Amino acid sequence: MQVPLQLTFRGMAHSDALAGHVRLRAEKLEALFERIVSCHVVVELAGHHHRHGDLFHVSINLGLPGHEILVGHVPSNDQRSETPSGAVDRAFDDAGRELEDWVKRQRTQRHDQSANQRRP
Repeated sequence: MQVPLQLTFRGMAHSDALAGHVRLRAEKLEALFERIVSCHVVVELAGHHHRHGDLFHVSINLGLPGHEILVGHVPSNDQRSETPSGAVDRAFDDAGRELEDWVKRQRTQRHDQSANQRRP
């Protein structure tokens, strides 16, 4: 990454373990596309319910050359007892799928452009 990973915790204390988990997941995204410009992750304690536990929202902003991917994970009713690392995993899974789709589209566009240039 050209810009170091930015990690923000909102409504909760900083956790070294969770920060390390986020770093590992960001490194996996870099393995998919090594030219990621920036990555900003926000982990937010969005609420607490006495029966269902804490609710965590995770948002990821990936800066790419000429493009940006924004992913937000909001727990559904069946994920209300989700851990912060589980919420991070779900958000990074979504970001990984979107990044893979974007990379495929870029390759297809480059292939189409080079094919058009070779035609007489």
